[in-house]
Amino acid sequence: MASALAAPLMPFLRPMPLPRPSTIRCLLRYSTTTPCRAEDRNLTASRTASPTYPPPSMRSNLRPKESHASHRSSHPKKTRNYPIRGTSHHQPAPPKLIPTPVEPLAEELCAPNLPYFVTRTPSNELPIYTLRKRGGNMLLTRVKKVDGKIEDLRDELRTHLGLGEKEAVINRITGHVVLKGHHRPKVEQFLRERRF
Repeated sequence: MASALAAPLMPFLRPMPLPRPSTIRCLLRYSTTTPCRAEDRNLTASRTASPTYPPPSMRSNLRPKESHASHRSSHPKKTRNYPIRGTSHHQPAPPKLIPTPVEPLAEELCAPNLPYFVTRTPSNELPIYTLRKRGGNMLLTRVKKVDGKIEDLRDELRTHLGLGEKEAVINRITGHVVLKGHHRPKVEQFLRERRF
């Protein structure tokens, strides 16, 4: 019976190994004993010195009001004519927040009388989008939300923008008109003239 109780206690009574040297060094740093090395004489003297210790003859001169750095900065610098870093290609103009006013066409050529209709988005914008493909080298303009005869809209946009037959196509699955190139401002102007 006594041996059965002693067996689980044996792992607790086993002696522990010594701690690592790095742990001991870390703990010895916070020791409360006096240091073994002799203290610096100058440090001891500064602690025990009288308040009037540095006599006037030993006091250092006050700092000048102007630093040497200000003298350095007042000298003219060498001018180096480096090329101006900027964009090497033409950046498009930022979009205007307020669109320019448009003169609508005659009543026969405007929205309710046309065989197609372009519905605006929920945020009251025209559904014209610019797509960038092939790493941004190929720009496509897409017109969405077209109801009615989509072929008529494609043909009118093709003649208005001067595009070829393969540059203005219809995606039959999605019902979008896809134009090759960046034509968003012109298409927007075209649709606003027709009161869409």
